[in-house]
Amino acid sequence: MRLFDVQGLVRDAVQDLCSEHLVPQAALNQYWPWARVRAEQEEQRLFDLMRRLTPEDYRRARFLLGRHAAGPVRELSRQWDRLWMRFDFFESVGDWPWCQVEGWWYPCPVCRWPMRAVRCGALFDVRCEAHAPRGVHYRYRPGKGSGPGELTGTGKAAVPVTPLPASSDHLAVSRPVWRYGTLPVLLELQLHDKLAGLPFVDVEMWPGEQRPDEYDLHITVTVPGRRQRHWRVDAKAWESVVALGRALSDRPALRRGLTIVLPDHQDSERHFLGDQLAHRGVKVTTVSRLVECVKTACGALR
Repeated sequence: MRLFDVQGLVRDAVQDLCSEHLVPQAALNQYWPWARVRAEQEEQRLFDLMRRLTPEDYRRARFLLGRHAAGPVRELSRQWDRLWMRFDFFESVGDWPWCQVEGWWYPCPVCRWPMRAVRCGALFDVRCEAHAPRGVHYRYRPGKGSGPGELTGTGKAAVPVTPLPASSDHLAVSRPVWRYGTLPVLLELQLHDKLAGLPFVDVEMWPGEQRPDEYDLHITVTVPGRRQRHWRVDAKAWESVVALGRALSDRPALRRGLTIVLPDHQDSERHFLGDQLAHRGVKVTTVSRLVECVKTACGALR
């Protein structure tokens, strides 16, 4: 792993690893304040707040974390509506110099969160740390006037994005909330979209009236004349599968038969996590592998 970018700054993935493993302040010295490595506490605070919501509001908040994690404050307040004043996890993009280039910021086309801008000589590399492996990265050439310069896609998923002014009128959820709230929801929505419309398949998002946070999706395949198949899915988007395994192993209540779903780029690590959780009756797979299993069960691959 590359620890530092070309400007000598610690890369986002390293910060995530430190957060997930709770690297002590003594090891980080003066470079990282303690608050930046307590992402697990921030995640817990988020979901403690969400568990106090009604089931309907809980599902709405989960969806909004995935689809509206950043943007103009007027648009965010309209989308979040009655939930807007109950969440204090939004911060001003104007206070985040790492995502600004000549007074502008660019939302990732996948998660809508600000992409990081790193100077490379006279140009800038603009990329989403979470989705750069999927091809979400760009090259920015400064403009000659007062407006934004030219942003050219350099990855296969680098679709055109609109620059937004880096002002106090534009907000985004904090990094821990994006990392451990928004990204898992995107996995859940990705699974839902891939399975929606398949024959004999029903997908329920955030099921359960008493505990809608127990797992994320309930997938049911009902083919006439066959035994009904079920998957209760919990999507995880951690940087470190080792830390994820420890966190899940320490969880007192882990539903037997649960399926933990990882992003596809962690396919090679699924066996390691599966071995860690085998004694808990939990299975581990990836998005594409689960979609293939469901399609096989409903006959869509025949």
